[in-house]
Amino acid sequence: MHRQGVSADVPGAWQLTLQPPRHGYRFSLDAFLLADFVPPTFYAHQPILDAGTGCGVIALLLARRFLQARLVGIELQTELVTFAQQNAVHNDLGHRVDMVCADVRTLPSLVLPGGFGIVVCNPPYRRVGQGRLNPNASKAMARHEVALTLSQLLVAARHALARRGLLVMIYHPSRLVELCVELERNGLNPRRLRLIHPKPQTAVSMVLVEAVYGGHDALEVLPPLLVCDADGRYTAEMQAIFQGRALGVSDG
Repeated sequence: MHRQGVSADVPGAWQLTLQPPRHGYRFSLDAFLLADFVPPTFYAHQPILDAGTGCGVIALLLARRFLQARLVGIELQTELVTFAQQNAVHNDLGHRVDMVCADVRTLPSLVLPGGFGIVVCNPPYRRVGQGRLNPNASKAMARHEVALTLSQLLVAARHALARRGLLVMIYHPSRLVELCVELERNGLNPRRLRLIHPKPQTAVSMVLVEAVYGGHDALEVLPPLLVCDADGRYTAEMQAIFQGRALGVSDG
């Protein structure tokens, strides 16, 4: 999935071939986890926004899930937008997926309020000054809040979302309390949460969160998701995610 300079074939029913950038940030299993976590019963024929789309992986995975949906990917880095546009066209999804070169922070000036039913995001989760900043600018922006902070992301998401729309994101557990506080501050009520463990008996590595704009739903904490078993093999659930299990339960 991370081969330098060649196309990456997404496994199973997803049926995507992607051209990642040679040196910049590409994608990881986080994209599959996030695309799978979007609730299958929600899509109500409103566009879906991928905030910080990179080379377009999450947007394209969701286009495979929701066959009638229109999607918009927003990305600040021009090179990544070019890859994202090429990937959309190469996978015959250019008619439903628009890749736009823009700053997520400027969404309030780019789109009408309430224009999207779902916003998905795999944002940078490290504060500047926390940990080593990658010398590669693209990777640094993907991992550190160089160009987009959590607060700025949530303000933009709130603007873009329709009433009762969903924000679905993957984030680091070390900032989960801060995330929940900021979500509530922006009128985004956490509704589902799932902790990701690399292996049994290991600490949580990431967390999947779904929040609803303007809702007051009780928080549902789902069973943890194990990526690998004790021997380092992908679990049955992770293999099912890679193989596109979500494609069988929703067609938009």
